[in-house]
Amino acid sequence: MELETPEVLDLSRQALDVVKSRYLLCILVSQRIHQLEKGAQPTIDVDPEDYSHPRSYFPLALKEIIEGSMDLEQVTEED
Repeated sequence: MELETPEVLDLSRQALDVVKSRYLLCILVSQRIHQLEKGAQPTIDVDPEDYSHPRSYFPLALKEIIEGSMDLEQVTEED
């Protein structure tokens, strides 16, 4: 799944509405990407083929935050 820059920016704005802090959003997304790289399963329904490349983890992490399906406390406590 290749998302165009405007789509990723829109996802970032939506995620900021949930998290409210750019700094915290950056930390959460970074930590979630590391989890996905280590084999963690997505917390939302997605086509596995769309998220098989590490470049796709950024928009996936944003979508998980937006949909509220990611346990934000667990992410911050893991690292």
